[in-house]
Amino acid sequence: MPSGSKPPENLLQSMQDLMDRFGEDVPDVPARPSENDMTPWRQRIDVLDRIMLLVTNERMQCANAIGAIKKKMGAPVYVPEREAEVIRNVVAGNKGPLSDAAVRRLFERVIDETRSLERHRYEDREE
Repeated sequence: MPSGSKPPENLLQSMQDLMDRFGEDVPDVPARPSENDMTPWRQRIDVLDRIMLLVTNERMQCANAIGAIKKKMGAPVYVPEREAEVIRNVVAGNKGPLSDAAVRRLFERVIDETRSLERHRYEDREE
């Protein structure tokens, strides 16, 4: 993406539309289930896991680009106020069934892994 350009403003809505379409084909939970009734649910989880991986890796790339910009500017890479803003943002968007506390823990872990990746990247370049 060119410097100074904004990501598509409709990206979040496009993702919501995609998830709505995904939700239209929800398997049934029969009154008397068998082992086979878990298969379509597991297939959905497998797809969602891959989507989560794609999105998480893209998030990592964005965060690391910001870290590189901050480093070149001589600005601190770690900004607790920004991390608090990220947590507030995701908690505000939480519609459940995850509790707000669970969302907070999940994103604290994502942020921690992002910082870890940044540390490893910078250490590798400085050697």
